[in-house]
Amino acid sequence: MIRRLPSTPPVQAGLEDEQETEAEELEDGPSKEEIIARRAQLIHELEEERGSRVITLIHRKEPWSKSDEEPEIVLDDSEFILQEVRQTPRDKPIDFILHTEGGLTFAADLMAMALKYHPAKVTVMIPFYAMSDGTYLALAADEIMMERYSILAPLEPQIDDMPANWIMAILKRKPMELIADRTILLAESARMETENAREFVKWLLQDKMNEEQASQVADFLVGGFMASSTPITLDVARAIHLNVIEGVPEKVHQLFETIEFSGGKRSGKSYQ
Repeated sequence: MIRRLPSTPPVQAGLEDEQETEAEELEDGPSKEEIIARRAQLIHELEEERGSRVITLIHRKEPWSKSDEEPEIVLDDSEFILQEVRQTPRDKPIDFILHTEGGLTFAADLMAMALKYHPAKVTVMIPFYAMSDGTYLALAADEIMMERYSILAPLEPQIDDMPANWIMAILKRKPMELIADRTILLAESARMETENAREFVKWLLQDKMNEEQASQVADFLVGGFMASSTPITLDVARAIHLNVIEGVPEKVHQLFETIEFSGGKRSGKSYQ
């Protein structure tokens, strides 16, 4: 997890006071322009070193973020990333720097498909975590780079903020006449979402392992055997036959140092 500077206690202040405080915080460190320029420089250097196109999806707080921005995968992200992948030459490898807690499954699926369909090698770099639907993006890669402490996460669908497999289990534990109609409908939705997730994982992996292994990985990630917060570490990822390389390039960590300084109070996004 990236270090966060201690935040100040909450105060009763208007929007203008809040904006002035935010401006003061920026004055204490590098300006927004300096930070963005440094990030662009690091990305350019990484591209030169690896002969790749670097695309980033980094959900992180920024001192200049708007209050209504959330650090999660949304459709805007997918539109941006799909365009970036589309503009990458077909013979150019992609290095995809990923840092997210997840978000909208539909948007994550779109980005995962774009990465999978790119003809040249795709490497997903995870310096810290790719949680929830972010894990789909890792599965789409030809190679995953992780640190010993980096993590992926299970992919069990959530229906009304409840694990899909728990909802389906109700139908087996109670007589049907005692189950509310709404619960039956939720269970059917859970069944369909779970099957969709399982088949999508198998499709993402079909050119990386044999059919039996892909089915086992899909069952492991989607089948409800773990809590949604269970960390899938580098060793576990290797144990389920994902192509994982230990170690993320130093310039990726330097890129995150440009984000670390702020301790921003609002959620935001930074992607190149």
